[in-house]
Amino acid sequence: MLRPISAPKIDRFRRLLARLGLPLCFSLFPLISICGLCEQAWSQDQPTSTPQSPQYKTSQRKPKEVSRSQKQSPNPDAGRDAKPVNTRGSASRISAPGTASSKVEGLYARSFRLFVPPLFETGLEASLESGRVPMTPEESRRAAKRRWSEAEDLRALGTAQSLHGAMLKYEDALRLFRSAGKASEPGEIAHTLNQIASIADALGERQQAINYYNQSIPLWRAASDRQSEAATLTQLGRVYNASGDKQQAQQFFNQARLIVQTSSLMRTVGDENRAATMMFNLGKLYEEQGQPQQALQHYQQALIGWRAAKDQKGEASALNSLGSLAARAGQFDQAVQLFQQSLPLWRASGDKRGEAVTLSNLGYVADTQGQRQRALDLYLQSLPIWREINDTRNVASTLNDIGSLHAGMDQKEQALKFYMEALPLRRLTGDKRGEAATLNNLAGLYANMGDLRLATETFSQALELRRSIGDKRGEAITLGNLGFTHQKFGELNRAIDFYQQSLTIAQTLNDKTRVAGTLASIGEIHSALGEKAKARESLEQSVALWRELKSRARENSALAQLAGVYSAIGEKQKAVEAYKQALSNWRLVTPTPISR
Repeated sequence: MLRPISAPKIDRFRRLLARLGLPLCFSLFPLISICGLCEQAWSQDQPTSTPQSPQYKTSQRKPKEVSRSQKQSPNPDAGRDAKPVNTRGSASRISAPGTASSKVEGLYARSFRLFVPPLFETGLEASLESGRVPMTPEESRRAAKRRWSEAEDLRALGTAQSLHGAMLKYEDALRLFRSAGKASEPGEIAHTLNQIASIADALGERQQAINYYNQSIPLWRAASDRQSEAATLTQLGRVYNASGDKQQAQQFFNQARLIVQTSSLMRTVGDENRAATMMFNLGKLYEEQGQPQQALQHYQQALIGWRAAKDQKGEASALNSLGSLAARAGQFDQAVQLFQQSLPLWRASGDKRGEAVTLSNLGYVADTQGQRQRALDLYLQSLPIWREINDTRNVASTLNDIGSLHAGMDQKEQALKFYMEALPLRRLTGDKRGEAATLNNLAGLYANMGDLRLATETFSQALELRRSIGDKRGEAITLGNLGFTHQKFGELNRAIDFYQQSLTIAQTLNDKTRVAGTLASIGEIHSALGEKAKARESLEQSVALWRELKSRARENSALAQLAGVYSAIGEKQKAVEAYKQALSNWRLVTPTPISR
């Protein structure tokens, strides 16, 4: 969250402060929140392990991407120049195979954030409200700008309560702008609608966010502000993408990309900075749409342009995005090089947020490479920077990440300490997705510590939150975890009910890995209940899916169970074949001859 910049001025008649217009960070791509990341706007979790497998699962997050910001005045008086702001500053994650052991899925999930560091700051002085009733159109407009200032002050506090208060102030400003009629410009109203939408999205009210964003689009067109129109279309794409409506999201992304491409053709010749920004924005759109090669080409062109323009922040943004692409492609050494190149550029330009993002990205890569102590050191370096810039949401996300590292190193007490510190901060900021992720981590930790009752209670809290925000993937994971805890209690019928609910959602999401693992768990319970025919059906489906996914260890585990079921129902030949298949999949290590 960017802090407002103000300059107090004493009005000799009313003795009130007249605030400067507060700068707003605008980028075509302000992004959403690890708890992201960890499981924040676009979260992926590691698949459920089969019950037989001794391996527990973790989920990890993706590199943060620092977007190039085109900052505009938050003062609606800026009219056509006003841009939407990313209120959320939240996280986004991708799944990576975990390294820590846990029978519970989603345990030690990391957060991941994507940020838009400020590019430049401007401000316009807001006029004081006249106070006369009824107000003239111009007085209504001035009153609206006053509400804007108050809304920004509340939003800067970053708590859920203050965000609700800010939304009310913005709605009041919207009413005043509309009552001002022709005295207000379309861009002022559109900008206000976008602020309300961004807060609604941050608070998990996606449908409300969609409604407000949709209202702003024709106003941006009326204001001839194609950049803001493209940014709003991109935000709509992200909201639909997070809701699971990929087709609708793609339509909005395509519209935004067409506007950016058209705008880039009209740029001034020789304007390297503007051209680089256009290329970067196109890269972000291609990345959003799952076209990494196209994104790579545009980021590289943006990097060349920003270097030619001697723009350190732009260069750092491009390097960080290139590093993120490399990390997600598994090219970790290259990612480290790119992140390390961007770090001194952030520091030289005094951009604390960009520095914190890149430190966290380096921590992510170190963790993925198994360098947990180095990852911990890097996260601990980023933590005081988040605190310095009063970014409470990302303080909480980083605390969660540190807790997950301690949990992965089997330092349970330390992990518990950091999770418990992160949880109230996530509640304070209204980050329900992040809160659910931390609750899931805590519950998994309790399960590994042997307190299954407390684990079940905490998983239930996480489940309620995930359902409330429509996080289907997270819901499937937590339902599976509840199935596991009840299975451990010996409450097999309740366990199978939770597994079946998880299976239904996983099938809807076409998540074959989770489907295979859940089928294996269901097969194991049916076998324990003596329902051999049902056990056989579930396990055969699980084996087929693991084979399709080329997961030999999990296939072997399911095959071993299936062999036991075949034997119990008298199909001895099939039992032998299943055992042989399982054994043939194991890698045999040839002993090294001893030299004499």
